[in-house]
Amino acid sequence: MNGDTRLSEALKANPAILDYIVSLNPHDFDRLHNPLLAKVMPPRITLRRIAAMVNMPVSELVTNLHRLAGLPDATTEDEKALPHSSPEPPAWWQNTDINKITWVDVTPIDLAHGDPMPPINIAINRSKPGDVIGIKHMWEPQPFYDIWHSRGFEFWSQKQKDDLWHIFVLRPPATD
Repeated sequence: MNGDTRLSEALKANPAILDYIVSLNPHDFDRLHNPLLAKVMPPRITLRRIAAMVNMPVSELVTNLHRLAGLPDATTEDEKALPHSSPEPPAWWQNTDINKITWVDVTPIDLAHGDPMPPINIAINRSKPGDVIGIKHMWEPQPFYDIWHSRGFEFWSQKQKDDLWHIFVLRPPATD
């Protein structure tokens, strides 16, 4: 295992790893106990992203998981920077017409411990260059940042209150 290992692969080494991961951030990870989310989320998230979400060096997380799995100690991990939302609005936000934002509210899905990815992906995939998609979510969706970044999208998240985030995703004109 290393920072780029998906959680699904780590769980194959020892299913008890799930309880350890949940213990690191119950607010964000307790939903992994839901059978549906336990199936769909682990393949989407890397150990590096989990470490970032719990503010732990990736090398420490990987070492702990190796020990739980009864594997030899991991080699030292480099701390690669991951895509993240800036605390300040990005430049493109200044030109955003708030009335033209397409909103996706996944908070009812969050409350039902469902998978928020399908409606978010549908909205983003239907967007046109220059469109901004707004997402209402109960969590900061850091695993999505990796996906959006790899696709060339830009994003910005704002915590509105406990258990409510507004995330804005821009499809830049250069994105196909």
